[in-house]
Amino acid sequence: MSSKHGVLGMMVWAMALGLPACDSDGDPGGSGAGSTGEDVDASTGDMQMDGDSTGRPTPIPPDTGMDSSGGDDMGDGSTGDEPPVELGCAEYCGLYMDACQDFSEYANEQHCMDHCAQWPLGEAGDVDGDSLGCRSYHVTVAGSTDPELHCPHAGPSGMHVCVDEGAPSCELYCTRYFNNCEGELNLWDSMDACMETCAGWYPGTATDTSGHTIGCRAYYANLAAGDADTHCGNAGPGGGEMCVLGG
Repeated sequence: MSSKHGVLGMMVWAMALGLPACDSDGDPGGSGAGSTGEDVDASTGDMQMDGDSTGRPTPIPPDTGMDSSGGDDMGDGSTGDEPPVELGCAEYCGLYMDACQDFSEYANEQHCMDHCAQWPLGEAGDVDGDSLGCRSYHVTVAGSTDPELHCPHAGPSGMHVCVDEGAPSCELYCTRYFNNCEGELNLWDSMDACMETCAGWYPGTATDTSGHTIGCRAYYANLAAGDADTHCGNAGPGGGEMCVLGG
């Protein structure tokens, strides 16, 4: 048998047993049809894979728009949790007059706008603290879930939620007023009447000298200790000339 026939016979025998075929130099796994897609790194002897275990290239998954953590990549940093309300008095009052019509603390929409002009803007999504953002959040919730609970939070007083810690209290104001504005200068029927009415007012700040706030009235009620005739009018229920909307 010639050498050519001997090599051919060995290849047929190897294929029948499932062994890797040899190339013409006698090396198994050459560049012929028996290649597995594995190459040997000459410097380390390690096997280098071109694809998966079958020799096929590994498929690249399509771009689905999902990040590696499994969340949606919105492309703009949005999480989908932002409140739907744009901060502005017109937006707030429009929502309030619709959602809180059975619990409204405003005579009309303009009355709402006048109150709103006194509040710090805050940020969208505020859930507490004295701000338009907080009141806008709660009026939005009131429109979809529980107006009886959330409309008071969205109103001028903030009902212990949309109020800053340390804001002037009705107890402070009424106590000062009754101590310093006596006789004909006291325009309240009773301490209880003062406390009840005051509860619906916007607290404001302790340094307010104008505006329809508890803070403004408490400020002038304090000054009334030295000059009741001048200051009790501004500290009274109607706010005199100073403690009024737009003042």
